[in-house]
Amino acid sequence: MPRPVVLITTRRTIRKHKYIDYVGELHLQLLIRLGMLPLMIPVVEGTPQCLPQYRERMQGLLLVEGEDIEPARYQAEPANLEYLEKTHALKDEIEVRLLRHALRHKIPVLGICRGSQMLNVVCGGTLYGDVQKEKQSALKHINPGEHYDDYRHPVTIVSGTPLDEWYRQRTISVNSYHHQGVRQLARRFRPMAHAEDGLIEAFHDPKAPFVVGLQFHPERMLKDYEGNWRVWEAFAGAVRRSTVR
Repeated sequence: MPRPVVLITTRRTIRKHKYIDYVGELHLQLLIRLGMLPLMIPVVEGTPQCLPQYRERMQGLLLVEGEDIEPARYQAEPANLEYLEKTHALKDEIEVRLLRHALRHKIPVLGICRGSQMLNVVCGGTLYGDVQKEKQSALKHINPGEHYDDYRHPVTIVSGTPLDEWYRQRTISVNSYHHQGVRQLARRFRPMAHAEDGLIEAFHDPKAPFVVGLQFHPERMLKDYEGNWRVWEAFAGAVRRSTVR
């Protein structure tokens, strides 16, 4: 039986003075391990014209990290421009178009970090330009020093949500690699976890088969909690059910 196809957009960086596109290997490994077929969508000129053909194969959509989202994509405030870092308008355009198609056709979506922010924006939500500075929070949401990957902060899980079912405990410690974050949650979504400073760290659409946004990266801390694996299992299960439907 063919593996269900999960689309995932790439991210651009510079290697030896040339642009290259890449996707974190952990995402790809997990999709293959779970019986999915990852299909990388290059963020290059000409890709928007190819999206109809990519969409024909899309049975799941995974959106992950990347640059800041352009404030023009949502109802921005002055702080969104004041704290804006590097953006990539083409990546925004590609992901917006893929997301709209996935939501319209009830295709399972998992948004991680920037992906969760894009999911919120496409559905009418807004973002903080810089969470820590705007909320005047003592809680770090990114630690750029030597403990970048080891840094954790606690979040409280909302009872009765899918996240509660996956993690089966009230509080967990999560990694954090962002400065933008959800300011106003889109109306279709419900929060699933909050940080100590009130930031929404996870949300879902209770009326959709599977539409989930996580500000943290479960794939980078699989050994910390079984729930991190259950998140990915739930996504893959939703993709398989969607293909049968």
